[in-house]
Amino acid sequence: MRAQHSLKLTLMRWLAPAVTSVALAAGCHSGPPSRSLASAEPGLSTSDSGTAVAATPPARTVTWVDRHPLFYKPRDYYESSGNNTIVKTAAATVVGIPVGIFGELKQIVVGAPSELR
Repeated sequence: MRAQHSLKLTLMRWLAPAVTSVALAAGCHSGPPSRSLASAEPGLSTSDSGTAVAATPPARTVTWVDRHPLFYKPRDYYESSGNNTIVKTAAATVVGIPVGIFGELKQIVVGAPSELR
């Protein structure tokens, strides 16, 4: 009986700092996002014909994911957390999911925003 209590105490002694460090690491942004928008860059053109070589991608349409914070908040946290895959995953999981749940509950009470993302 005493050995089980000691094992639980030892487990809790290591589990609390591990959970705290993961939660703090999720907030670390390692730099600007690596993706750049193609529409912000000038179009390529050939000197002889004047036609564009590269076209901008079509505008992103609103999908059912964009209407539910539970789905788009983790994606936003994942995309904006830098280049480290571990930090990105931790941010989406530890921060994004609770924020998404809160956003869903807020949307249920207040209603859908007038302007979708």
